[in-house]
Amino acid sequence: MIRKSATGVIVALVVIWGGGTWYTGTQIQPGVEKFIKDFNDAKKKGEHAYDMTLSYKNFDKGFFNSHFQMQITFDNGAPDLNIKPGQKVAFEVDVEHGPLPITMLMRGNVIPALAVAKVNLVNNELTQPLFIAAKNKSPLEATLRFAFGGSFSTTLDVAPAKYGKFSFGEGQFTFNGDGSSLSNLDIEGKVEDIVLELSPLNKVTAKSFTIDSLTRLEEKKFPVGESESKFNQINIINHGEDVAPNRCFRCKNQAGSR
Repeated sequence: MIRKSATGVIVALVVIWGGGTWYTGTQIQPGVEKFIKDFNDAKKKGEHAYDMTLSYKNFDKGFFNSHFQMQITFDNGAPDLNIKPGQKVAFEVDVEHGPLPITMLMRGNVIPALAVAKVNLVNNELTQPLFIAAKNKSPLEATLRFAFGGSFSTTLDVAPAKYGKFSFGEGQFTFNGDGSSLSNLDIEGKVEDIVLELSPLNKVTAKSFTIDSLTRLEEKKFPVGESESKFNQINIINHGEDVAPNRCFRCKNQAGSR
């Protein structure tokens, strides 16, 4: 009797999970289209620094996951960034449907979520220098978790890279917010092994760079909060000798309400 009851509970849970997975899967594409519409409407209002258009293509919906590519097109380019008109930044997006995304279950996380998305930068004409700097690895990878209540969390992994005379090791940043308006946004991050080569025999190094920020947007426009960023264990090397050791360089910023 107990065994039959347990079996019935398991079957019921599987049915509920399957139904929930199917339902949340049907919400992905409409959500993407709404996000794109809001982004492009903001462009029409002149809220973007550059004339950019957001779009998506190749949407492929499965039962447990969906895949599509998101593209940002610089309609008139961005001369100060050496971006030509029509060039694009693209991202491959893999979405695991809720309410219990498979990846989260495998990690022992049983907190329901609307979806979990993996986002990878696409290697194209515009972004190729970033891949070269990261030795042909993906320079940026993001994991986004969307809760049913509108809150979200994002983990951004940064690959080690070298840009000319500036290099750094692995990095990771986390972003947590209440909703798409980025209210109450909490940011924490760290990048290891920062090096700036001033000449063949002179360089500045830092063991790590860290940032900790908590802000909110008043009236969805004015940032209020505080942030702290630090370069830890700074060393100035001259001909192989550490001439100016410094434990850290710290910068604090506080923005108050008007």
